[in-house]
Amino acid sequence: MSAVVVLPALAAVVAATFAAQLARHHAARRRPHTLAWALALALFATASAAVSVGVAAGWSPGLFGIYWVAGALLNVPLLAVGQLLLLDPRRAVLYWTLAGLCAVWSVLFTLLAGFDAAALAQASARRAIPLGRDVLGGTTAYSLVAPFNATFLVVVVGSVWSAVRSRRWAVLLIALGVSVAAAGSSAVGSGRDVVFSVLLAAGVTLMYAGFLAAGKPPRRRAAATGAPV
Repeated sequence: MSAVVVLPALAAVVAATFAAQLARHHAARRRPHTLAWALALALFATASAAVSVGVAAGWSPGLFGIYWVAGALLNVPLLAVGQLLLLDPRRAVLYWTLAGLCAVWSVLFTLLAGFDAAALAQASARRAIPLGRDVLGGTTAYSLVAPFNATFLVVVVGSVWSAVRSRRWAVLLIALGVSVAAAGSSAVGSGRDVVFSVLLAAGVTLMYAGFLAAGKPPRRRAAATGAPV
């Protein structure tokens, strides 16, 4: 079995494991940002699993649609929503409403899009990941990528602000992890599809470490109460 099939499957396992752990944290502490981040990691896992199946068995419009919604559109906005919920939990209803709108738009416009069957067939023959512009170019589902991925700035700026405000510098790993995962996505279509899975797994691991740091009490508060820092 080729690395292009195995590595996405392993990346899916890594992301799913971290998503489950964050979900348990949310169940125990009921912090809304952990739920958003758990959902984002679950989407990373879903996208990686879709890649493994698509490369191994061939791409269909339905399978590529799952990959597109989970991997290209929705996970970065959910990461941004998690960051906003961490910084400003009082506006949770607003941020969850935005997340819901992103989810509805992602699914709806992907369902309504016309998929280029020839592009899917070519990618299947090459055992590669299809490019969004080849499969969905000219559709609303494709045009959503730019504004949705712009929420990457919310994650980066929010991570820096959280780290400075709380002196939990490990929170910066969230921004680093998102950057590494984005670098992996840029490798798709360049003949280095294996790099996609390696960087995605590395990015998810860095993000998870940052998520754990974000869930710890601020160092100033911990020092004031005599708690370990």
